[in-house]
Amino acid sequence: MPELPRIAIPSYMRAHLISDLTLKYLEEQDYPSSKIYIFVASEAEHQEYVRRIPRNLYAEIVVGVPGLKEQRNFITLYFPENEILMQLDDDIKGIKMLDPDETFLNLVDRGLQHLDQGGGLFGILPNDDGRKMRSRTTTHLAHIIGSFCILKNHKNLLLNITEKEDFERTILYFLRYNQVARYQGAGVTTRYTRTEGGLQTSPRLENMRESIRYLSNTYPGAVKGVMKKKGADIVLNWRYQSPVLEARLYLPPLPEDSSDTACNTDHP
Repeated sequence: MPELPRIAIPSYMRAHLISDLTLKYLEEQDYPSSKIYIFVASEAEHQEYVRRIPRNLYAEIVVGVPGLKEQRNFITLYFPENEILMQLDDDIKGIKMLDPDETFLNLVDRGLQHLDQGGGLFGILPNDDGRKMRSRTTTHLAHIIGSFCILKNHKNLLLNITEKEDFERTILYFLRYNQVARYQGAGVTTRYTRTEGGLQTSPRLENMRESIRYLSNTYPGAVKGVMKKKGADIVLNWRYQSPVLEARLYLPPLPEDSSDTACNTDHP
């Protein structure tokens, strides 16, 4: 197995939870604590986390910045360009696998293999509903949940929204690599927004509408509007191709009587 990546966990007001959830899970899966970095929003939080989290569960607690988008971007800029990173949320209870013999470390290795073969972003299903699991990996535009992903770090792929920020990250990586990998044989078990605190604390409905508007206007064709029980929302368009790839796929044909000069014309 290749060297395990460092893990970045943004956390806000959850010193009482991260030890019992994400850090406990990583310890149970024998993930080396020397690879685990927790990012908090202030010096006061840093002191609280240091006081409450057992020292053997992490490598470093880093003082970043407030806000989910801002903290995600801080993490991107904190680590070196092209470093392979894993990003996790602080409220993960576990990862459910379709194959009972597959471990978390096996899953990480699967992601590392994808990146080694030229990919930039790897993820899994956004929940642990076993009925939706399949033993396959897709590479079309599909939502890569921010609570678990493995990526190649790029400092110029910065986020512009807080709500649905992982949708934007997915699109940005798809535009760069013409693919994102989502393994359908595993899914995240997490408490999401049901816990207090968290980086999502904000006037969420207003921010959600603004994020949906931003994504629709900024990445036309990549997102589609849908109606859900809670109101208007978006999904990613799995048929979407990046403009660079479309330009390559739909080059106009050469004239039938193309001369040697025409045949030697450079094409993108």
